[in-house]
Amino acid sequence: MAVSTGRDDVPTGISRCVAACEALVTVSEDCADACLRIEGNGEVTRCFLADLDCIEVCSSTSRLLSWHTRSDGPTTTALLETCQEAARASMAACEYLADLRPGWQTCSMACRRVDEACARLLAVLRKSAR
Repeated sequence: MAVSTGRDDVPTGISRCVAACEALVTVSEDCADACLRIEGNGEVTRCFLADLDCIEVCSSTSRLLSWHTRSDGPTTTALLETCQEAARASMAACEYLADLRPGWQTCSMACRRVDEACARLLAVLRKSAR
């Protein structure tokens, strides 16, 4: 994915990423709760577990970024990459079930925002490390 970093700086990227992660935690909790209320098959379980993974990874990412004003270490990079993967897995699982539960598109949109916010922050961090 091509990422524009024209006016982004580290503090702005951190702020955007924290906000996106916190929003996704809320949406994923609702989605996981909805999964528990429907009779399911392996796909519902897959979505539920992807939501739980996403909640944990986004929560950790948000906490780590919140106590830094400049996050360019290897732990931050690894966690941002992991956050992207968790968001993508949750998005794929929710999109698969979107035909059954159209409201789950909210989860997919929130996942997409986290993926993009992490990508933008990673690009800024890599650019500033040069």
